[in-house]
Amino acid sequence: MHDQARHQWVGCEDCDAVYVRIALASKERAYCPYCGTELYRDLYSFNTLLALVVTSLIIFVIANSFPIVTVELQGIFSQTTLLGAAWTMYQADRAFVGFLILMTTFVVPLLYLLLMAYILSSVMIHPHQPLTVMQVRALRGLYLLRTWGMVEVFLIGILVTLVKLVGMVKVIPGIALWAFAILSLLLVYIVSMKVKDLWDAIEVNGGR
Repeated sequence: MHDQARHQWVGCEDCDAVYVRIALASKERAYCPYCGTELYRDLYSFNTLLALVVTSLIIFVIANSFPIVTVELQGIFSQTTLLGAAWTMYQADRAFVGFLILMTTFVVPLLYLLLMAYILSSVMIHPHQPLTVMQVRALRGLYLLRTWGMVEVFLIGILVTLVKLVGMVKVIPGIALWAFAILSLLLVYIVSMKVKDLWDAIEVNGGR
């Protein structure tokens, strides 16, 4: 009874207004009428969310296994991967920049996707069990990591650089560039889901 009463109310994270939670239709979202902040949304089924996460992990592997672009200048070809770009920054005495690239575009997105996969799969395997300590820690980890993944910023930076290089060298987009574009779209959606909504969905219906 206590859990049911707790989930009938929702507070706005920006203006602290409190509202009665109502059931939403498929894919609907509830917004605060005062400040316009999203309060909560109707989540896809856990099967769909897990499929999106697994797809993102596969694309993540592709994006980091192939060259992002190939540059040709006077018959000389040069290409690099994301990890290669971070290593190049380190060798060029830009260790901090290389570290930021590595953390925000590789480590954080990978950890986020792995935590999401763990939470969703564990809840689907044991849908009626209360949250375990590991699941709670994973959900808190998602909350801490969600603002540090910047794959889309990295992609925009690459595109801006390519536009500037087009007039000087021949630029050949690699498989990883297209993979990063798809990955950015998937991550924008996955990260846009509030951890609180996911937490509430697990506690209320066990992901059904």
